[in-house]
Amino acid sequence: MTYKKKLIVANTRDDSLAFVDSWIDGEMEIVQIKDSDNYDQKNLMVKFHSYHIGPYDLSTDGKNYLYCANIYDNSVMKIDLVTRKIIDLVPVGKHPSCIRYFNNHLYIANGDSNSISVVEEESFSLIENIPVGEKPIDMQIDEDNNKLYVANGNGLSIDVIDLKEEKRNTIKLQDNPVKLLIDDERMYILSNVNNGLLNNSNVYIMDLKAYRIKPISNLKGIFNSMIQIYGSEVIFITNIDNGYLYRMDIKKGKLLSKTYIGGMPNRLEWDGDKILYISNILTNHITVFDISLNKPIYNIRVGREPNGIILVD
Repeated sequence: MTYKKKLIVANTRDDSLAFVDSWIDGEMEIVQIKDSDNYDQKNLMVKFHSYHIGPYDLSTDGKNYLYCANIYDNSVMKIDLVTRKIIDLVPVGKHPSCIRYFNNHLYIANGDSNSISVVEEESFSLIENIPVGEKPIDMQIDEDNNKLYVANGNGLSIDVIDLKEEKRNTIKLQDNPVKLLIDDERMYILSNVNNGLLNNSNVYIMDLKAYRIKPISNLKGIFNSMIQIYGSEVIFITNIDNGYLYRMDIKKGKLLSKTYIGGMPNRLEWDGDKILYISNILTNHITVFDISLNKPIYNIRVGREPNGIILVD
């Protein structure tokens, strides 16, 4: 069994990044952000504004660079994927929790600023802050239509930003969206209902042309992430309440299985074949889940409070 893609993990509490070259052979490098030896230019250290940096979410340009949003320092790092050194840093809004790369720009959702920061990649400078709804928590980009969809985690809404025409529309929802997935001309929306009496989550499907929304499934508990595999038929959803991973037929809205992972399973990443990687912020592991066996097969010990995970070639 061989796995060609390399896994990178943002350890929020440790202020570190884990580069897992081969979990089978135990090949892993931990890059400490506060260690000056990990900087391409020594003076970059003085640009951090807080003692705790909080690496949280990750993205790449698909070529040479890794980008990391830091929720405590309110900044984004640019990292060379070959040398694994930090080569630049730019300040953004407060509590940046989601980062996406598209068309030579970075888009960063700032949960405490209610804004999207736009960073031009070549100059690595902040060029715009776009106001959105309350507590933006996730984003997806419709690359074919140049649109950015923003899940407002406390705003009962999704903002649609036309990146070409610089227009913004708002889609109202009945509950708070936490995760979005784009599948051709439709979007799947994972949302939470937490009003002190209910702890439920819902999955909706939305037509991206008319923005018509219909429910697919209602789930008991707080679900916080989902990922789609094998085209449009299967999604996996993590339940941070009870430590389970749910497998669902998205077309039928049918629960296929649920598997106990333990701890607090969080972010999901798929290798395009048989393996899911699941960050666990309570156990400080990345769980390796075999889709064909429908069970976890290994736990990779990384740093404390692993959040963002990404696979690179």
